Amino acid sequence: MTVTAPRPRQPFNLQRRFALASLAAISLIALLYGVLLSNFLTQRMMEREATITMEFVQNVLAGDGSIGYLANPQDADLHDRFKGSMVHFSLMPEVPRINVYTRDHTVLWSTDQRLIGQRFPANDELDHALQGHPEFESGRISDEQRAKAEHVGLAGKSDYFIETYVPIRAKPGGEVVGVFEIYKAPLALTEAIRDGQRQVWLTACLGALVLYVALYWIVRKADRELREQHTRLVKAETMAAVGELASSVAHNIRNPLASIRSSAEVALELGASPSTEQARDIMAAVDRIEGWLRDMASFVHVDAGAASVIDASALLQDCFFAAQPAIDRAGLQAQTTGVEREVPIRADRALLGHVLHSLISNAVEATAPGGRVSGEVQRDAQHVRLVIRDTGSGIAPEHQQRLFSLFFSTKSRGLGIGLALAHRAVERIGGTIHVASTVGVGTAFTIELPAI
Repeated sequence: MTVTAPRPRQPFNLQRRFALASLAAISLIALLYGVLLSNFLTQRMMEREATITMEFVQNVLAGDGSIGYLANPQDADLHDRFKGSMVHFSLMPEVPRINVYTRDHTVLWSTDQRLIGQRFPANDELDHALQGHPEFESGRISDEQRAKAEHVGLAGKSDYFIETYVPIRAKPGGEVVGVFEIYKAPLALTEAIRDGQRQVWLTACLGALVLYVALYWIVRKADRELREQHTRLVKAETMAAVGELASSVAHNIRNPLASIRSSAEVALELGASPSTEQARDIMAAVDRIEGWLRDMASFVHVDAGAASVIDASALLQDCFFAAQPAIDRAGLQAQTTGVEREVPIRADRALLGHVLHSLISNAVEATAPGGRVSGEVQRDAQHVRLVIRDTGSGIAPEHQQRLFSLFFSTKSRGLGIGLALAHRAVERIGGTIHVASTVGVGTAFTIELPAI
């Protein structure tokens, strides 16, 4: 039986998921907004055009008294008036055809002479208009529209058409005596519709883009904050674990270590013996373990302390002075530069001094006899930098990124707490610490603090 190991769960990527989901959702909303608003704008503009045309026809026919011709086509006088009105209507711009229907659906007059006398009984819009209700149809001119019998010969130059059925009454509120069917292909309206649609789509696209960028920026910032909080939480949990470990180790080891060191001291006090060298080794090992315990306790309880204005130059010189015996024993040269003048900074002197002592000790351990350990104070308008350099073996590039991680060390006997403690302490006093190293050339640690 083969057991398949479960696939590892992929971490949830909030930024990527939101980028894809929000892009799809906002694009769909913008598309719907553009389509609906474009259609609404087009429909309203065409309705307004149809209303204006209808009011114009009714006013002209009522004004010249030619309405009676629809009910009495045999009247010569009414015929002349009506013909004059039709000539006037036929000269209207953007109107390719006008049809005038009697109540029996017969074309009484038309700008297309071929249609005069024909009947179109199957016309729902005409039937509705004959009942006294104005009707209009609008849209794009298509092959289907041109194929309708009453549309034969329609050759508008516009992309849109408006077909208005105007019921004509002999007198206000009276019986409908005929219907005017006006085909209009308004070029100016077409341009206005196109311009309006362009504005709608441009607004929809720009609005969607602004919304997407704003939301993505907010989520990206939130995702970064969540990641940083997660990192801080992990560090806090790690420090809590280190605290428990330090307390447990200190409680269970310090008393036996004290007994071991006391026994080694007694052996040394007895005078020269074959075990004298071993006793010294035991004491050195006990002191090293005590140092590890102190480092762990310091890492857990490190605090910014009481910040005050101190002289960075004086502090660097004091740290090198305290480390001079160790530098001499290692056969190294020491040098400080940039300390000729006072450089004020705001920090806890003891805490920053502990960090500098740790960096100098690491530099001494990493440098072979004959090498050099140096310190430098640099200052510009915004920052003060304390630089500790050595001419040691350097640090490999793949190790530099993990150098300040807890329990990571390039030393065979290192515990991996010193640089993590230094990094945390510098952050607590409002600064940053960086490393630059070249294998075979040396290493430089830079502490950067705000200038005052």
